[in-house]
Amino acid sequence: MNKKLTSIATAALLVLIAGCSSIEIKGVVRDKPTGNPLSSATVSVGKESTSTNAMGAYSLEISDTSEAMIVNAPGYYMYSKTIGQDKINDIDLVPRDSDQ
Repeated sequence: MNKKLTSIATAALLVLIAGCSSIEIKGVVRDKPTGNPLSSATVSVGKESTSTNAMGAYSLEISDTSEAMIVNAPGYYMYSKTIGQDKINDIDLVPRDSDQ
């Protein structure tokens, strides 16, 4: 009986671990007209969030690729997309005072 219980507990643990897997998405956020990197832009997916560094780069561990990625920066229009299978997501944000 103990062997059966141990097997069931092991199987349940493996299912739990598999369900908690995450992937890393990364990329660079840039100003669309100039191509310059944007530091301190916020990149969010579900409950996870990070800010871009001085080179506009970000990295984020997520577990659900069906959720929308939202990118915000002061003075720019918000950008949103579904991640899907894309592990690298370079984003060009449009300034609010631009017609692009």
